[in-house]
Amino acid sequence: MEKVIEVKNLTKRYKLFDDSKEKFLSLFNSEKFGKNFYALDQVNFTAYEGDVIGFIGTNGSGKSTLSNIIAGIVPETTGEVQTRGEVALIAVAAGLNNNLNGRENIELKCLMLGFSKQEIKELEPEIIEFSELGEFIDQPVKSYSSGMKSRLGFAISVSVDPDVLIIDEALSVGDKAFAEKSLQKMKEFKEQGKTMIFVSHSLGQMKQFCDKILWLEFGRVKAYGEVNEVLGMYENFLNKWQKMSKKERDEYRTNVLATPVQTNTISKSDETFVYSTTDEFIEENDNYEVHLESRLAHIRGGKSYVYEAPNKQDSYKSSDELKNKVYYVKRSASFRFEKFYLISTKPSGEEGLVGWMKEADLQTHVTTFVDNDKKTFKLNGKGSAYDAPWGGRKQFVFKDLADMENETINVEETWFIGRNTWYKATVDNQEVWVNSKYTKENSEV
Repeated sequence: MEKVIEVKNLTKRYKLFDDSKEKFLSLFNSEKFGKNFYALDQVNFTAYEGDVIGFIGTNGSGKSTLSNIIAGIVPETTGEVQTRGEVALIAVAAGLNNNLNGRENIELKCLMLGFSKQEIKELEPEIIEFSELGEFIDQPVKSYSSGMKSRLGFAISVSVDPDVLIIDEALSVGDKAFAEKSLQKMKEFKEQGKTMIFVSHSLGQMKQFCDKILWLEFGRVKAYGEVNEVLGMYENFLNKWQKMSKKERDEYRTNVLATPVQTNTISKSDETFVYSTTDEFIEENDNYEVHLESRLAHIRGGKSYVYEAPNKQDSYKSSDELKNKVYYVKRSASFRFEKFYLISTKPSGEEGLVGWMKEADLQTHVTTFVDNDKKTFKLNGKGSAYDAPWGGRKQFVFKDLADMENETINVEETWFIGRNTWYKATVDNQEVWVNSKYTKENSEV
């Protein structure tokens, strides 16, 4: 899958001033006057083609700021944002001119997106119909309710067929019927493989629509991973947060912000962790509990680290030399609302232990053993074969199976990995792993 959005070490800093005099003096000495406020601090994440990612977090966590930066509306202070294709942001009144009427806003926004007059003329009826604004389309936008503005913005954005769609609380205003209609349109985009970001306080909508969640806490990434896992942690956090007094919340925020953000600089040597048994990795204490897992994992692109333990993040090494391979996950743990996986090079999860990695730095799939019934298939001349299920580039046995079309393979085991079936088989007298989509029924059997 191709990367569509890549956010690297993103920071957005604002200056806060006590009065207009201090703001004026900052023009001459920006370092001396004003207080730094970090709306985003060292944010990193990657979205791939077809990803639908939900942004969650309490008010002021940086969700809208991050959305606006990805959409190119607000500039970052430091860091880098790379996007592929046309990005459309849908938020209440986003990109609308209050002094123009609805029809004029359609023309203006479409012109800014590079559409010709003729193309806009053809699109306009579809946009107006979807917005359900009727005769209000010729009224000034400044007279619209927030729900009407959201309708118009949503109708324009989905009709121009963007590559990346960002929906920022646009479905939280207006009537339920239009929200359902909009969700259905978003589902159509999802089926087309478009990349989307969904910002909402509705965890129900997140569970229904998203397949990944990015949890922001005071401008920092708290967790990034599969919906049920991250939302489970977030719901546990909300239960505690809602019971906190204002003083307790302030103390919690102060403690979080006092913890330095992990950067790409490695302060310790990259010596390899060596452990003889799983027990040394999973010693439980008051800080975290270990749970059983059955997953396979790849290390994502970008900078990431392997830790000795979830609560020992001062002892780590770079993961750079470990990439492009598949790893086995048999243990997980949550520490400070962040999930970690213990990765291993061996299926048992007891041998070949590498260390703990943050869930956000891994791409994982649930793995299920189906059966060891003997089967026979033929190769269809597509794909690759690996020495491990769902292998990486370093695990090719046969990089290209095109020359082996119609060759018979004997399947020894069948596994279900994510949404795909994988076969452990023998090809050309070698034991390999092949995705079932690269096989076909053997009509000779």
